[in-house]
Amino acid sequence: MVHNAMPTRLAALKWIHHLLITVPHSIFQQVEDFFSLLLKSLSDPADEVVLRDLEVLAEISSNTAGQYYSPKLEHDVMPYPNIPQNSLKHSGGLNRYFTKFMISLLNLFSTDQTLLDGRGPFIIRQLCILLNAEDIYRTLAVVLLHEEDLKFTSLMVQYLNSILVTSTELFELRNQLKDLQSEESCSLFVCLYKCWCHNPVTTVSLCFLTQTYQHTADILELFGDLEITVDFLAEIDKLVQLLESPIFTYLRLQLLDTQHNQFLVKSLYGLLMLLPQSEAFNTLRRRLECVPNIHFQIQNDRRTNLKLCPSSRPMLKKINFKELLSHFQEVQTMHKMKKRNQMIASVSFKDNDQVKKSTKV
Repeated sequence: MVHNAMPTRLAALKWIHHLLITVPHSIFQQVEDFFSLLLKSLSDPADEVVLRDLEVLAEISSNTAGQYYSPKLEHDVMPYPNIPQNSLKHSGGLNRYFTKFMISLLNLFSTDQTLLDGRGPFIIRQLCILLNAEDIYRTLAVVLLHEEDLKFTSLMVQYLNSILVTSTELFELRNQLKDLQSEESCSLFVCLYKCWCHNPVTTVSLCFLTQTYQHTADILELFGDLEITVDFLAEIDKLVQLLESPIFTYLRLQLLDTQHNQFLVKSLYGLLMLLPQSEAFNTLRRRLECVPNIHFQIQNDRRTNLKLCPSSRPMLKKINFKELLSHFQEVQTMHKMKKRNQMIASVSFKDNDQVKKSTKV
């Protein structure tokens, strides 16, 4: 797998995959010896090698023989000791090596920005084909909640959200979240939401996807307390463009019924008020100008969206949106404090550096 010739690396991966299928127990006794090499192969310059490598890692994560073996939990591979084991439950088709793979993958992304930017979305999409997409997203969300590097968590959430709302590989998962008709889908939404809170704009995107428009409006009201940066506005710009894509056709059609979608209209106007008068501003304004306004009137009675009525989505009763809103505020406060501490540390370092220079003089 480390040979200079690409065909040799590819042949080695094919052979390992073949052995995993034919004599899995023999291979799992040796998995720890080459697992780290499989992770390094994700950075291989040849796409064909990366694809075959992902197939091998997926087979290791899903092979039934893996249930009889426990992966080693080295600190450099498992840097999240505080994750409750019951929060990492997954479907019956996966084994404990799946959890190790997901944690190792995030650790790899956090230390290799080039890999994340260049191959990250490709790797995640392919894994969603090879394995269960819900398990992948749920596990990654749980692990990221315990990540100490908040900047990396926010960046990773951006990538995961972009893949979720745009990739054809995640069509079924999107529909599951859009409808929220089962206890499992609501549980997934809450799990993703708590992680997505590390990035305010992706949180809004997730709420648009799940049609929880009243909560979307509540979140946007809190945006006035956040630091509005150029990058923040650029994310909102991308969200506006995304709302114009085929993925959100259902959302745009709901604008025809303003009487029962007042919080959707209010949320879109909230985005409009956040944007400077740019192309994204004009795009969203033109869209809102098309909204029928004969019976439109924002009322003060907090009337919910028709989609949120108990008769249409009864499972929503089990979601504590007040608790989720509090969690959003707590996470944003944590980000604010982290940034403040970094600024203080930077100033202190500069002051100490100046003192040393003056002392030498």
